[in-house]
Amino acid sequence: MSRVGKVAAAGVCGGILGMVAGLFTAIPATAEAAPGPVLVGDTAYFALGDWNCAIRADGTVGCDLADPAASMNVLYAGIQVPVPNVPAIIVDSKTLPARPHWDSNGSHTLPGGNPELPRFAAVHYHDPQYSFTYAGANCQITFKGVAVCTSMGHGFSQWGPVPFGY
Repeated sequence: MSRVGKVAAAGVCGGILGMVAGLFTAIPATAEAAPGPVLVGDTAYFALGDWNCAIRADGTVGCDLADPAASMNVLYAGIQVPVPNVPAIIVDSKTLPARPHWDSNGSHTLPGGNPELPRFAAVHYHDPQYSFTYAGANCQITFKGVAVCTSMGHGFSQWGPVPFGY
């Protein structure tokens, strides 16, 4: 092959490799943002499955449910009390159990929805799939797919159609 042929071949190969490299370097710029909680002021926003949740710096944790629950069982003085029409759930008191948050009006949700939590690479079978802790509150999706949030000695969970607060 002549010198001109080698230069032309190198130019074609270099051009193809450059285009391929350009495609791979363009992927991060066009990919969606990495999952994880977003801190707005002193409040962390994240999605817990279909729930949009927020934890404030004082440990208050609340979640807007994707579909309002027809009822929620709340544990008052050792007795489960069914409470109707639950659009959101909140823990904001050391003395009261987790309970419906009827006047949430989407206050736990950012415009466009909250970012998903990154999935854990479970070391053991019983490790949570997703978990986030902030200001003493913890929310997670357990290895069985149960959404759970705890704070101030209280918490709420949902496995099936009816959320439970304690």
